Amino acid sequence: MAMQAAKRANGNTPETRGTAYVVYEDIFDAKNACDHLSGFNVCNRYLVVLYYNANRAFQKMDTKKKEEQLKLLKEKYG
Repeated sequence: MAMQAAKRANGNTPETRGTAYVVYEDIFDAKNACDHLSGFNVCNRYLVVLYYNANRAFQKMDTKKKEEQLKLLKEKYG
């Protein structure tokens, strides 16, 4: 398995605590990692291995943006 990059997310927020991103050079290696590492026990914690979903990541960003807009509207109009 050849990995191109691995990065541990900064655990400053509850959403990113314990999150890591791994980029594989080959999609078959990524599939193999998902198939065999999901549910693997490390230090009494279980790994949850998922494929990156750009649409899902952007949905979270859009939600936060909408929340900020609503907050501004509430401040302006009560």
